[in-house]
Amino acid sequence: MIGHVNHGKTALVRALTGIETDRLPEEKARGLSIALGFAWRDYPAGGVDFLDAPGHEDFIRAMVMGATGAHAVLLVVSATEGFGRQTREHLRIAGLLGLRRGLVAVTKADLLAEDARPSTLARIAGELDGTFLAGEPVVFCSSVTGAGLDDLHDELQALVARRLPPDPLPGAYLPLDRVFSVAGAGTVVTGTLQGGPLATGGEAVLQPSGRRVHLRQLQVHGQATDTVLPGGRVAAGLRGLSAGDVKAGEVLCAPGAYETSLLVDVELTIASDAARPLRSTDEVRVLWGARQDIARVRLIGAAAIAPGGRGLAQLRFPAPVIAHAGQRAILRRPSPAETIGGATVLDPVAPPFRTRTLEFRRDLLGAVADGRLDGIAAGLATRDGGAVSVAEVARLSRRFAGEVRDHLARTCETLDGDTVAERSAIAEAGQAYLDAVAEAHRRRPARASVALGDIRGGLARRLSLALIAHVEARLSAEGELRLQHGHVALRDHDPFAALSSTSLIRLQQIEAAFQVGGMSPPDVSALPDADAEDKGLLDLLVGSGRLVSLRNVALRQTVTFHAGALDAAVERLRVAFPPPGEFTTGEARAVLGTSRKFIVPALEFLDERGDMIRRGDVRQVATA
Repeated sequence: MIGHVNHGKTALVRALTGIETDRLPEEKARGLSIALGFAWRDYPAGGVDFLDAPGHEDFIRAMVMGATGAHAVLLVVSATEGFGRQTREHLRIAGLLGLRRGLVAVTKADLLAEDARPSTLARIAGELDGTFLAGEPVVFCSSVTGAGLDDLHDELQALVARRLPPDPLPGAYLPLDRVFSVAGAGTVVTGTLQGGPLATGGEAVLQPSGRRVHLRQLQVHGQATDTVLPGGRVAAGLRGLSAGDVKAGEVLCAPGAYETSLLVDVELTIASDAARPLRSTDEVRVLWGARQDIARVRLIGAAAIAPGGRGLAQLRFPAPVIAHAGQRAILRRPSPAETIGGATVLDPVAPPFRTRTLEFRRDLLGAVADGRLDGIAAGLATRDGGAVSVAEVARLSRRFAGEVRDHLARTCETLDGDTVAERSAIAEAGQAYLDAVAEAHRRRPARASVALGDIRGGLARRLSLALIAHVEARLSAEGELRLQHGHVALRDHDPFAALSSTSLIRLQQIEAAFQVGGMSPPDVSALPDADAEDKGLLDLLVGSGRLVSLRNVALRQTVTFHAGALDAAVERLRVAFPPPGEFTTGEARAVLGTSRKFIVPALEFLDERGDMIRRGDVRQVATA
């Protein structure tokens, strides 16, 4: 219920509902509304909550508070005075808050001559031209005589019948416009519920403070109820908190559904009659929900936005705030007080701007502002190296996660629980992975494999870790890659083919020495004719799996065995101690004719490989 001061809003609510909304002594004494008033009436088509907004210019915040969460507007215009200054400002603010439906009540019609109605209606139609109420019903009525009230009731029922569904939100979102105590009920908060249901006995979170609360009782129109659905007025009794612990302006939220932030990205609409352009670094007062906060403006892609213009911006707050994507806000200058325009929240948990990503951010927010789901997903994929969070697309696009996932499934595959990627991006990432390994092989052709960390780290400069892991697993499963002990190689990579004949002869000499050494292998540095190339050849033999390097932790030494020697050791122990026969480390050492330096790391390796089963100080050979 909006309109100029003293145009009869409160009297009209009383006439329509029988409820007196001026409840404060000061309101009764002054004869004008100061705070929001609340009333309701049930119609066959559904219930209507009336939020009686103060008409005086000093109480714009209360008017915004009432319009937030409302589905339609009942604009009240005095038949004798016509449009006043606050009539126009209220109507402009309601439009900036996203309201698109309503009707007009021309009050005090009993004081207007019958033949003056056509000209009055023409003047009102002229004022409404270009606003969201243009073409909506206009009803002449009187709260004193009751004339026209039946027609107004009919139009209200018609308005209920054509109401739009609320925007989807991730959970209950209740901006608190009143906080008070009731004997026997404790602390009570009220607001217009959005987003999702609340249930008596359930848990909620007060934001931005983050305090958890339990819902002791829920009421709608004074009647207790177990569950409240979004779309109407709610009173909630909170357990364990005093009225002083809760502030009007906080939001009662579903746990885990909303985050606080210091940075909020918005789309701005500057009023055509604003006194001057809005510039970066300007300070503004943000009125949204039941809150008002001070923010510093950082414009995106422009130094200023002229009156009547639109643009993108980031609002920077000195303390955490709570908002949701799609929420509407009113911007006012702190001094002198002036309504600058409106804002639509695009990203309520925005990242800080960086110069190198500013153009990308502008493109992403443009897609969010236009509601282009594919554009949002593409923007996030660009930002995040090909991966797209379904939850983030849902939040920015104001759609349910299931709807987003179904839409993206046409062109995307799932990487993990929440993350998807375009099939084309997966194919490109797979090829990039193969190219990176191939390049590593080209640089060091005589190496059997490449460290996984080197490949992943190089790709992570432009691809998401989730996408890298996905293509790595797929390429391994398809046999394109060989993964082993933290290293990777292409399927067809043959490091031995890159060796010279001299190196190949030396490699065969090294391998033969380890074959002969068996379970008491040599130290490579002590091999006959050892030289600097031996270390690379030894690494190649280990990388190809012909040799196995193990760590003796106690002695802080690395020992190297021929893979065949370890396989032979298993068979010798199987013969000496047929399963389920058990043996100690000393007994195994004696059978294999080796020392403790070699037997301990060898047995631990065979335990890990599954050839041995250890029980305390004894082992047995695993059955085949």
